[in-house]
Amino acid sequence: KKFNLGKLLLELGRWRARFLGQLTVLELLTGFGICLLITLLLVGYQFQNIPDYKVGDIADQTIEAPQDLEIEDPEATAEKQQRVKASVPAVFELDLRINRRVESEIRSAFGLARQLISQERRNADLAPERPLPKDARTRILDQLQQRLPRELWPTRSLEILLEKSNKAELETQLVRLLAEAMKYPGVIENRDQLFLYRNRGIVLRNSVTNADESVSDWTSISDTNRARDNLRQNEFELTAVSGEEKKNLIAFVEKWVRANVRFSEEATLEREMLALELIDPALFKIKKGRTLIRAGDEVTASNVVILKALKRLKQPHRLLGKFFGILLIVAFFMLAVWLYLSRVQKKHLRIRNHYLLIATILTLTLVVTKVFVALGDLISGNVLDEALQNPLHFYFLAPAALGAILIILLLDANVAILFSLVFSVFVGLLTGQIAVSVHALTGSLVAVYVLDHYRERLAIIRAGLIIGLASACVVLALQFYGSTGTSWTVFLIRTIGALLSGLIGSMLASLLLPILESLFEVTTDIRLLELSNLNKPILRRLAVEAPGTYHHSIVVGTLAEAAAEAIGANPLLVRVGAYYHDIGKLKKASYYVENQIYTANKHENLTPNMSSLILASHVKDGLAMAEEIGLARKVRDMIPQHHVTRLMTYFYQKARDAADEKHRAVSEDDFRYPGPKPQS
Repeated sequence: KKFNLGKLLLELGRWRARFLGQLTVLELLTGFGICLLITLLLVGYQFQNIPDYKVGDIADQTIEAPQDLEIEDPEATAEKQQRVKASVPAVFELDLRINRRVESEIRSAFGLARQLISQERRNADLAPERPLPKDARTRILDQLQQRLPRELWPTRSLEILLEKSNKAELETQLVRLLAEAMKYPGVIENRDQLFLYRNRGIVLRNSVTNADESVSDWTSISDTNRARDNLRQNEFELTAVSGEEKKNLIAFVEKWVRANVRFSEEATLEREMLALELIDPALFKIKKGRTLIRAGDEVTASNVVILKALKRLKQPHRLLGKFFGILLIVAFFMLAVWLYLSRVQKKHLRIRNHYLLIATILTLTLVVTKVFVALGDLISGNVLDEALQNPLHFYFLAPAALGAILIILLLDANVAILFSLVFSVFVGLLTGQIAVSVHALTGSLVAVYVLDHYRERLAIIRAGLIIGLASACVVLALQFYGSTGTSWTVFLIRTIGALLSGLIGSMLASLLLPILESLFEVTTDIRLLELSNLNKPILRRLAVEAPGTYHHSIVVGTLAEAAAEAIGANPLLVRVGAYYHDIGKLKKASYYVENQIYTANKHENLTPNMSSLILASHVKDGLAMAEEIGLARKVRDMIPQHHVTRLMTYFYQKARDAADEKHRAVSEDDFRYPGPKPQS
């Protein structure tokens, strides 16, 4: 089919619109940059140069395994290959065509002798019962010597052939004797090779049918000497001749015994190579962080093998392959997070902001984890106690639940669960340890459960203790599951590390939470609880300077909270929003009716337009005051939105009445609140 570039571009555009939405090029590049940064964190790079040591050199640096390694042991592999080769049966070819060829040559010789005799009789016109003349016999013998191989047909054999060629019984008996001597499993020239391969097993391959058959007793295959002995032992079957003739004929027939079995080196080698292809090389495992060689040590053969394998892992094409592989995995999971936010979590209207927040927390948590991993590698490589030389002990100390704690506090439980799954996969890629991945997933999910309904900052620390206990239990279970002689010291170190990881994560979350709240303008329940404190200076001012407005705000907060609970909204958010929605009235508190309990209405002496400007100004003043005191964005947004663009009906009507008397037009826009309308 003809390639259609336009159609391809159209399909790509549809795919982009379907999966990526209306993302700009800058946003796509930002997403790619996030994936690239996370990939670099997961892949890492060690700038350690792997030296080309030779056996006997003195190492000038200490080298540690940068990751879990599986390295081929050449000596063990060679031994394994030798064992496999020794178990492959040797192949010997049985060529039964040789038997048929021998039979054919004997029968052809008898046939030739009969033909020459018949020809001489016709030429001499001799009757069948009359003997051949001497000169005729000489001519026949000369022709037989010329046409038959001399080494197989000596003169005496030819004379017997001439005399007995008309005896079909003799011909048949000779053929049968030879067939018996060369019968299955055949005859070999020398049995030394059979003896050499006797322990491997021997396979006879029929060269005609290519069928294989195992030979259980290698001695059943005769060599040529033994086959001739067997032929002599069976000479009693040669009844067509007797006496000296039989003796001469047996001596003649012995020369016809030929080897029909030979060792097939090519077929044996082919089977050995096939068997070697099926075996895996002998490997030995080295854990990440293990010291491969210390500075000052003499380099051994095994050190050279390990360092060469490590150098192969450091080759650019291998590192590049690993990098692109992890980049694709990261891109897949980050795309999954974006699709979840844009399609499932539609209540998050600020999707881009929240996605960037998730990516920031993910990157930050991976950086913290990588720091702990690096510390673990450093500590394990510099302690003398063997129980502490495995860096995995210290990996469990990393605050794996940190990201989930921040996500549940800043966003919600559903996003936190998705984050936990993604982070646990990335931690597995970072450390190469499934146990650390399980530990991270457990701690994160426990954090989601414990902090789903928190109400104070101290709850984060309490949650850290619970997370640590749960992580410790899981790590302990993993130790029991995979223990192979693990000491109790290791059990204790890993369990305590997991316990501390929860506390470390909660403390770091407490430090990072206000920073992330401010950077991404996200309002947490903890922040809302702090704002709901009626002793806040702005609320105390409201109670003193605008008591009516203060009372109104408290009542509205109570009513709004009940309504929010009924419809499944955030009751804490709407209550706090109600507390602060009219703080702008502090600037001109006496101009609002709820604060005019003991004073006259000041609007009686103002024009309707001036009154509307004063009423509308509390929105602008409220926003300025909210900005000044650092009010949370979600609460701040309620100040301009709570009046929407509602018409100030009283003053609008008053203005119309006055305008009618003077025949002037009045615009509704002059008496509306600036808005905007509610955005949620």
